[in-house]
Amino acid sequence: MEQQQPNLNSYTTDLFKKGFRKDLEEDDLYEVLTSCRSKNLGDQLEKQWEIEKKKFKKPSLIRVLCSCFGKTYLLFGLMQLIMRTILVNHDAITNYYCRLAVPEALGKLVSFFTPGQTELTKEDAYCYAAVVICLNIVNHIYTQNYMIALTEFGIKVRTAICSFVYRKALKMTEASLSDITMGKIVTLITKDVFAVEMVILFANDIWIGFVQTGIICYLIYRKIGVAAFAGVGFFLVLLPVQILIGRMATSLRLKTSKKTDERIQLTQEILSIIKTIKMYAWESFFKAKISIGRKKEVTAIFKLFYLKIIIIVIGGLSANIGFYFLIMTYVWMGNYITAEIVYFIKSCFGKLRHLLSLMIPLGITFGAEFCATLIRLKSILEAEEVSASRSNIEITTKDPTIMLNKVTVKIRGVEIFRNISLDIRKGLNVVVGPVGSGKTTFLKTILEDYRIEGHLTIYGKISYASQEPWLFPSTIKHNILFGEEFNQDRYKEVLEICALNKDITSFIFGDNTIVGDNGLNLSKGQQARINLARALYRSADIYLLDDCLAALDGNVSDHIFRECILKFLKNNLCIFVTNNYDHIHKADRIIKIDQQSVKFDDKLKTEEIEELKHQEITLTNFVDDVVMETESSKIYKETKKSGKVDFSTYKKYITFGGGYFVFSLIMVIFVVVQSIVSYSDKVTLEQNLSSYKLKNLTNSSEYVEIAERRTSVLNLYTIIIVSLTILALLKSLAFFLFNRNAGINLHKVLITKIINAKMTFFDSHFIGNILNRFAKDLSTIDEHLPFVMSECFELFFISLGIIFLVASVKPIFLIPATIFFVIAYLFRYVYLRTGRSLQRLEASTRSPLIGHLNASLEGLTTIRAFKAQDIIRDEFDRHQDLYTSVNYTLHNSMRALAFVLDGLCSLFITIVIVRFLAAPVDTTVGDVGMAISQSFHLTGLLQYGIRRWADFENQMTSVERVLEYTTVDQEPEDGKTVKSWPQEGKISYENVSMNYNEDRQVLKNLTFTIKPKQKIGIVGRTGAGKSSIISTLFRLYDIKGDVKIDDVNIQELSLEFLRSSIAIIPQDPILISGTIRDNIDPLKKLEDEEIWKIIKIAKLEGTISNLSDTIDSSTNFSAGQKQLICLARAIARKNKIVILDEATANLDNETDSIIRDVIEENFASCTLIVIAHRLVSVLSSDVVMVIDEGQIVEQGEPSQLLESKNSLFFEMIKQT
Repeated sequence: MEQQQPNLNSYTTDLFKKGFRKDLEEDDLYEVLTSCRSKNLGDQLEKQWEIEKKKFKKPSLIRVLCSCFGKTYLLFGLMQLIMRTILVNHDAITNYYCRLAVPEALGKLVSFFTPGQTELTKEDAYCYAAVVICLNIVNHIYTQNYMIALTEFGIKVRTAICSFVYRKALKMTEASLSDITMGKIVTLITKDVFAVEMVILFANDIWIGFVQTGIICYLIYRKIGVAAFAGVGFFLVLLPVQILIGRMATSLRLKTSKKTDERIQLTQEILSIIKTIKMYAWESFFKAKISIGRKKEVTAIFKLFYLKIIIIVIGGLSANIGFYFLIMTYVWMGNYITAEIVYFIKSCFGKLRHLLSLMIPLGITFGAEFCATLIRLKSILEAEEVSASRSNIEITTKDPTIMLNKVTVKIRGVEIFRNISLDIRKGLNVVVGPVGSGKTTFLKTILEDYRIEGHLTIYGKISYASQEPWLFPSTIKHNILFGEEFNQDRYKEVLEICALNKDITSFIFGDNTIVGDNGLNLSKGQQARINLARALYRSADIYLLDDCLAALDGNVSDHIFRECILKFLKNNLCIFVTNNYDHIHKADRIIKIDQQSVKFDDKLKTEEIEELKHQEITLTNFVDDVVMETESSKIYKETKKSGKVDFSTYKKYITFGGGYFVFSLIMVIFVVVQSIVSYSDKVTLEQNLSSYKLKNLTNSSEYVEIAERRTSVLNLYTIIIVSLTILALLKSLAFFLFNRNAGINLHKVLITKIINAKMTFFDSHFIGNILNRFAKDLSTIDEHLPFVMSECFELFFISLGIIFLVASVKPIFLIPATIFFVIAYLFRYVYLRTGRSLQRLEASTRSPLIGHLNASLEGLTTIRAFKAQDIIRDEFDRHQDLYTSVNYTLHNSMRALAFVLDGLCSLFITIVIVRFLAAPVDTTVGDVGMAISQSFHLTGLLQYGIRRWADFENQMTSVERVLEYTTVDQEPEDGKTVKSWPQEGKISYENVSMNYNEDRQVLKNLTFTIKPKQKIGIVGRTGAGKSSIISTLFRLYDIKGDVKIDDVNIQELSLEFLRSSIAIIPQDPILISGTIRDNIDPLKKLEDEEIWKIIKIAKLEGTISNLSDTIDSSTNFSAGQKQLICLARAIARKNKIVILDEATANLDNETDSIIRDVIEENFASCTLIVIAHRLVSVLSSDVVMVIDEGQIVEQGEPSQLLESKNSLFFEMIKQT
């Protein structure tokens, strides 16, 4: 990509040539303009915001935007006003605005053809014709260049806001970020900020429109006197109505955006925990939940649409209604209508309609949306930030220190810690404390993720490893380096310390293997070790390690503890949170956290250690997953369709909207409405008004006849106006209801297909790519496509009506009209080859923005700990620059098409005018007036209509992208249910094999039987196939062979029935947004009394006080408390088969003991499968199964296996 200042010549010509030959790719586009670079604009806005905060107690974003961009925008407005107020020759259009000159010149030109007139010569007619043609050409050239410049300006402002919002998000406290939610930020960046672009396009037209309205009103008044106020007054009456609607629209836009936030947040949650949803058979629960959210969103959207329908209908008919009122008044006052007056008024009302019913209302509408966006932005900009003057003194020191002096921490007003005073020095500082005491919060306090009272001083550079591993979509190597310079020796040393060499060697692409969303394609152990490797690679003085060894088996954990914490970090200050009390023996100091206090308690080392310690003999590499390797170039890469949008996409959209019959009825209404409009124009402008003479007819014998004819025409016009109003409302309402149904059904199918998709789909697609369909694409379908489609059909039928009228005057005009249509269609065809490609490219470049936003906000604590905000922000800016380049190129290409079509329009108008001037003899004044005015109307509509039709086809790519995900491979929906199954819990595998992909087999011909009520422990090394066995039980992946439970082949069962019959307590305790009750019994199968009994059994009575309490990302439950809720969930299911997939791996010994006791008491009659981490869990099993390379290598009672010194199980025990 190279940088080039765009223009309508070389830039678009080269682009269209490329786009016509092939589908455009990112490399085919020019680099984003320097003036539109995200980094520069974000820095500018952020700097001005800081100045604003210092000046005012209540900073205002609108003031900041005005400071940064207001002068430039005002210049645009002044330029627009000046170009429309150029003074020309007194005799022609004295003191008339250039844009208003056309009505006067057109009126004079038409009056030349009035029989018997002597005021104008043929030379005068040619002069007026030249004025009309030249002003039309000048206006076209100016308008397109003005719109290009204004579009670029709008993109700059939108880019600046997006970049600024992201910078602000990086500064928010954890509590603030939880309150705002990921969904709201995604909605703002992908949808709401585009209101900024639109308001920039139309806001100047509000005040310019009022100025022009005043001039037009004066011109009409000068022409016909006080009767002008009847028609103009109608337009003026509309203004307060439009302002009122604008205020209502602001309120509705806020409600709509809030509902969209909630839907996107829920969608993001579903995508993040999809594996859990499938294993718990919660698909129906989440479908129902998101259906409710979607219904609320659509209701809010279409309340807003109803307001817009009123504006559209009034705007569409305003010129006719205003013209009707004016003519009625003018006639009632005893005046006579002439051709010059009719066409002058008709043309002026066309301008008034454009201003008061289109430009000003659009400005008000988008202004309302802009105001709503500002309100939503305000909540983000006013969110609490981490301390601006961070106390971490970034210096390399031999004596790193952390000093807390009377530090109090409050989260949402709840006091977490009170008056902490500690002086933490170099050495190993172990943090201990009961479940939920705040160990992680203590580390985040040091990292200043929370606002504090008191003083915190840190000497030294910090590095941090979180409890929950955070990995971002990139290579393993980039996840470790994280912006640090590459040092080969240190890199190799860190890999060795973290025991990663063997894993990396096993990957096809080595450390260039792509890490998926949240490290989904890596085992938990691999995620934890890469997360730790990042912390160790950073050369720091202080290392904060938040229980980062809990997810590792004993052998690897001991290796890392020895090589990393005791050796590699021996000369550093290390704060190590752990639930493994064996590590306390090696601590230099112990920090105990309990009941809001944090203090040193070295006595714990000798007096309490034996009470707290539990025997923890562990086994090797507890989690077993397979890495789906991907080349680094494919990060966030989406597959794009090529060529035109397939006709089947349109057919499916019509089907989703209500079917062909309903669509046909709506089209019939369109035809009827336009037929009435065309007929009214023909009646009022041709058949009657052409017979009115300039002379006074008071004493004429024809007076009575003419008066009767005039009255008849006015009465007919009254009927037409009333009919049009009713039919137009009906048409708009029916059309938007049709589109509403299409949006509802598309979302319903999409979410159903995604939730029911096979796990292989989620293994190979990033969350950002999927979420893009639910965010921007659905937003386009909901809010933009209906209006574009409506305009297209409206313009199509209007154009047909005009062609009919013009052809009825001079059939010969069909020849240039046909040529014009053909040429315009060819240009449209050339444009669409490029436009569709750009539209698809725009959509695909939006996915990295969403994905990066999602990943960075999830790892915000790590990012800030590493002081990597600049790195992660620059990455966001690069993604946004690429999107801006595509977006700007798309806008520029549309303007190029408009420029060419404007030229064709000017040529056609010239042909029509010259034809009448060349042969005026056989031409009536009505013919001339109608043909010329309708030609103006036709060419303007046609070029706009072709552009809108191109927009329509481009926006149909959003439907195409949504439909693309409705064809993904689905899990089978058929299958039987078996009454009272399973009763015993017997499990048998017969020659079971499984592949995650074609190249790698993870299970190989497994054959074994688990007896009813047996407790079986499954152990094995990394990649052995342990978790894959669990996946086969839940049928998460396709298998070969037979798996039977109670002699029933699970392949014959429905997935919902099968998964509902098995309980699992996973290693990662997943809580869903909703109430406590939803988390324990989301399907509402139990009464409240039963739920309370289960809560008591799970030892949660001290944690949970109300079943209706809500849980979301801001809920401050510890890992242990979350796991206890998951345990309660398993008890509530009352299944005969229970699986513990490393359920206690990340827990302290106390919680581990609670869970073990509860399991023994409540699952004694169940078949229990334990993927082992802690040896105590395995030694108590009836049978231990040792898995290696997808096969069972040993199986038997633990005592029997330990008797054989050659057994692999014995070797594992020996290594611990």
